[in-house]
Amino acid sequence: MAAEASASAAVEAPKTVVLKSSDGEEFEVESVVAIQSEMIKNMIEDGCAESSVPLPNVVGSVLAKVVEYWNRHGSRKADGAAEGEAKELTEWEKEFVKVEKEELFELINAANFLSTKPLLDLCCQAVADTIKDMAVEDVRDYFGIESDFTPEEEAKIRHDISWAFE
Repeated sequence: MAAEASASAAVEAPKTVVLKSSDGEEFEVESVVAIQSEMIKNMIEDGCAESSVPLPNVVGSVLAKVVEYWNRHGSRKADGAAEGEAKELTEWEKEFVKVEKEELFELINAANFLSTKPLLDLCCQAVADTIKDMAVEDVRDYFGIESDFTPEEEAKIRHDISWAFE
């Protein structure tokens, strides 16, 4: 009987997990909240989260935003929107992603690294909403992309497929 108790204790997930950002900040997060990250969930299930979990790709300020998102959404699952279907953002979500472009891109990278799909979808939706009505040149500026075409080549393309630029 004692062996069964110790075996179940070894499998039991910790109540909290400590996440350590790349710049050394530590965040103690309830396991039930942190498992919104597939990566953290797998680490907990594999017994790899008993001490702190190093996150070398996430700085403290961004990890704080990720934890804020997790805490807001608790252990809830996605709202049921079909895969690929756009959903209306809540006021909280709109405010959450009202950050500088660089921070939004860092959030996207963190959500991807941590395998937190709802957060990744939210941040990507914010980028899509930002660029959807931009001209091609503005989208290039937004992403820091230089045109591969000479002005003459671009003029010819714009002439040949003018419908795409309406």
